[in-house]
Amino acid sequence: MQKRLLIFLLTAVLFGCAEGPVRKTLPAEERPALAARAMLEGDYERAISLYRQLAETSPSPESHEYRYLAAQAMFRAGLSNQANEQLDILAGRALTPDLRMKLQLLRAELPIKRDPTITLELLRTPAVMEHQLALSNELYARYHLLRARAFAQLGEQFDASREYIVRELYLQHPAHIEANQLAIWQSLSLLSTRSLRQQQLQPPPDVLSGWVELVKISRDYTLSPQAVQQRLNDWRQRYRGHPAGERLLQMLVERSRELAERPANIALLLPLSGRYAAAAQAIQDGLLAAYYQDPRRDTITLRIYDLGDDPEQVERVYQRAVDEGAEFVIGPLDKGAVERLANKQTLPAPTLALNYAKTPDNERLYQFTLSPEDEAREVAERAWQEGHTRAAVLLPKSSLGDRLAEAFAERWQALGGTLASENRYDPEVNDFSIPIKSLLNLSDSELRKRRLNQLMAGGLEFIPRRRQDVDFIFISAFPRQARLLRPQLKFHHAGDLPILATSHLYNGQLNRDADRDMDDITFCDMPWTLSGDSPQQALRQKNAAEFQRHSGQLQRLVALGVDAYQLVPLLPILESSPFEHYRGETGKLSVTEDQRVKRSLLWAQFISGTPRLLQERVMEVDGNWQDTN
Repeated sequence: MQKRLLIFLLTAVLFGCAEGPVRKTLPAEERPALAARAMLEGDYERAISLYRQLAETSPSPESHEYRYLAAQAMFRAGLSNQANEQLDILAGRALTPDLRMKLQLLRAELPIKRDPTITLELLRTPAVMEHQLALSNELYARYHLLRARAFAQLGEQFDASREYIVRELYLQHPAHIEANQLAIWQSLSLLSTRSLRQQQLQPPPDVLSGWVELVKISRDYTLSPQAVQQRLNDWRQRYRGHPAGERLLQMLVERSRELAERPANIALLLPLSGRYAAAAQAIQDGLLAAYYQDPRRDTITLRIYDLGDDPEQVERVYQRAVDEGAEFVIGPLDKGAVERLANKQTLPAPTLALNYAKTPDNERLYQFTLSPEDEAREVAERAWQEGHTRAAVLLPKSSLGDRLAEAFAERWQALGGTLASENRYDPEVNDFSIPIKSLLNLSDSELRKRRLNQLMAGGLEFIPRRRQDVDFIFISAFPRQARLLRPQLKFHHAGDLPILATSHLYNGQLNRDADRDMDDITFCDMPWTLSGDSPQQALRQKNAAEFQRHSGQLQRLVALGVDAYQLVPLLPILESSPFEHYRGETGKLSVTEDQRVKRSLLWAQFISGTPRLLQERVMEVDGNWQDTN
């Protein structure tokens, strides 16, 4: 007996050491608070467990509320299918009006990233009329927020702004109202000036029309502070009672004052001789065109310095420019020269480098370039917005291909996508069948065909079957290769797969006959190249003869020069206001925390050999939306 008791005690000690201290059963009255705390702390697994226990042990209607909260925790944890199962259980129960509305909102939120059209269908009308709800303000604010997010995902920014305007009627906290007004502003700011002009607007004092006029005022960077103030005074008279906060209106005045304080002496540092001379010349021509169109140019001195091929010259030339009065420096272009400036502890003048340094650590150094890596990340984001989850990647065997592959994979996997297949092609050949077959797993299909023919003594009819675990293909290619790749992908049974590409496949020159072979390819590019949406049409027409000497990819560097000049007075504004951006020739520009100029590009698709612009879409931060209500 004593021996069995000793064995029992030893076993208890051993299992106790292995499993940790024995947890006491939580009193039922403590579980709701603990579950709510777990949700706030992001411990969704614990929240799910507690809410499910409460749902099983509580009487209705409390059990229904707990089951809904369990579904909400599942959704936050990324368990959408399980969340839907919990909502299905509740669908047949007798629910309070508030809970019926909550169920509608959560069910509509589940598909918003994959297919926002489903969200809008589920939110066609509210599940419960407003007067029946105890939490009418909160739930109706969420209803219009979800509709706004869905419209934004679809590129319908104007409709999104309408939803935000209605949402504001249900907000009470000043911080929530201010955040909502920034959302209205951002939605309308995503539209080009041409798109805003095309909208059918009601006359004053219509609230939406008032917001549109404010956005138009904000885009006229040539206005003096006095002119902006006068425009706003006129606006107040015509839009009496408009909800736009005074803080936002004063921001426009303050911004115009900052713009008026632009540097009077600018230095341009470029390698105008040597191996980068052609690129430098294109940038210089674009920058000079912008300078000569500046209505304030009589008050601005622009000096140009040749850095040549030696990046070690940059510090000497930079100091010379500062000694000669430079208050702002644009350049250098060579990465090695940019690295040398980035490694300096301080810079005498604010500087806009035209390349990226690996480890920028200088508060006066901004960086702006046409990075192919940025385009690869844009492809990943666009694919994710379109509902794709499994990518096949076909890139050239080159250093460019390596850079694109790394940038795409990093962003794609961060979003939650799967890299199902990757291969490289030789850009010097015309036949890409080998890498395409490997990418689509057709080689295995053909091997199965040969084995079956051997077993059945030949005569077997067989259609190769490509892999089914990819839902789009990411390619990068110059025009010659792209015109060959698309038909060969069709031939190898991938004609039904969407293809997303970088801008390299289009040189900005319409060639309908040749480019028909690229039909249905979707690609990102800058407004300058897709000239139908270029904001600087007057500048382009005036300098057309000068710009024509820069062919192919050099045209994009002309646009870089135009934007580099335009950014000089805007950089502090873009840096201090995360929702601000500038619609430039190289894209929609903003400034990140590490002082890099981020480009958001336009998207187009080849149709009958001609690029057709697609609607802009919004990428939610980290794939998530932070609800302010």
